[in-house]
Amino acid sequence: MHCSTGLQKGGRGSKVAILDSIHGAAIIARLMVESGLTAEAFEVYHSIPDLSGFDLVAAPVHLAPGNPALSLARKGKKRIITHHQAVGKLLAGRAGPSMEVFEVTGTHSKTSTALLLAMILSWEKKALTQTTRGLEIWEDGKARLLEKGLSITPGNVIRAAEVAQAIGADALVCEISLGGTGLADYGIITSLSGDYPIAGGSKWASTAKLQMLSLAKKGAKILANAEARLSPDVSFARGGRVFALPDALIFGRDEVPLDLGQDLDFQGYETALAAAAAAADQAGVPRSRIAAALSGFDGFSGRMKIKHLPDQTIYDNSNSGLKVRDVQRALDRASGSDLVAVVGEDSQTVCEGMNIPALSDLLRKRRNEIAELILVGERLVPLAEELGAATARNLQQGLEIAQKESPKRLLSCVKCFR
Repeated sequence: MHCSTGLQKGGRGSKVAILDSIHGAAIIARLMVESGLTAEAFEVYHSIPDLSGFDLVAAPVHLAPGNPALSLARKGKKRIITHHQAVGKLLAGRAGPSMEVFEVTGTHSKTSTALLLAMILSWEKKALTQTTRGLEIWEDGKARLLEKGLSITPGNVIRAAEVAQAIGADALVCEISLGGTGLADYGIITSLSGDYPIAGGSKWASTAKLQMLSLAKKGAKILANAEARLSPDVSFARGGRVFALPDALIFGRDEVPLDLGQDLDFQGYETALAAAAAAADQAGVPRSRIAAALSGFDGFSGRMKIKHLPDQTIYDNSNSGLKVRDVQRALDRASGSDLVAVVGEDSQTVCEGMNIPALSDLLRKRRNEIAELILVGERLVPLAEELGAATARNLQQGLEIAQKESPKRLLSCVKCFR
């Protein structure tokens, strides 16, 4: 249940400071002002705003408690809420009763789950997704990009909701970092495994992601990966009520045949397939229609998508959620003596970089399996001489260098927004 935020009617006289303009404060402040509140957004990494005249402070859940602005807010005994709470309260009732809202959070498989769910829903409804790929409208199983460059900070749910209403979408599917806003009719927690510290190491990401539960509105259904060991309305993935096999979807005791594309990296998509199928099932999509919507699916661009060209096979696994274990699995899938690999991080486009020590260790162990190696990002430059590798500033330059070798097999494994 939502806790009191001060954004209810009784709090309309409050002045609200929204911290962190880099991560969505401006759009939250704009909607607050439109809603009749006095609000202002502040940048808090290179300046210390004067919060003395504000009653309520909205801060991103990842902001370190030692941040000067947040410290001043606590010392001033300001009421403090998260961006997630602010967005949920501001949008409550605005989505309209005819539009279903799905929110997706978790430590991995968020983007793939959101896209797969929208792909399934789009055969019966007009769906809009807000993911790391941007805003996309889905109809008849196909996506059309409307707007790119948006992050998955909770503030951008506001933009997504506005666009969804403008285009008359029947369903809105939002990928959200570190929890849900409480707007969702269906909240999906893809995983809590591989947990990591946030907020300057003061808390765990899983704690923040559980906002999907603590902020859930009355009547919302919560779906969670069975390994999370929660008590959701529906559990999915291995050990759960709904799970995926390479040739079937299992809904309790009901088994539905599944015909996936032959090049699909099933292990990489297993969680997303189960989560999307579970959510679509709860939303009333017939199970046979769910399986039909997934027929022939062979992956999304940048998420272990295999492209067969006349003289080349490309293993495209460059995405914003890339982790060292994903690089390892990609090397397993693309193994061979003639492999050219582009690996690293595009530091200009990602907030959370790769685990460079772990990636370095992996590349040292697997270097003899790679014919030509191109390392992307400044933090990997010191490793280039040791591994006999070329270097590149970003993904695009890395791929250009790789293509000069005219490789028969090319692996793209760079952490970046696409």
